[in-house]
Amino acid sequence: MSNAIAAHKHRTRLHILRDRVQHAQRDAKHGKPGATERLASHQAARAAYRTANPPAKPRP
Repeated sequence: MSNAIAAHKHRTRLHILRDRVQHAQRDAKHGKPGATERLASHQAARAAYRTANPPAKPRP
């Protein structure tokens, strides 16, 4: 992935963080042990990434 531009890496990272949250939500719904702790940690990680990397302004 050496040719990937920064925007692609950013978008990919956001999707990975989103998927982890969704999988943890599904596991919590099914009552898997430790899923609620995973959900909280993944949500915090996604929120931290979003504050560190705010979305770009849309083009006019």
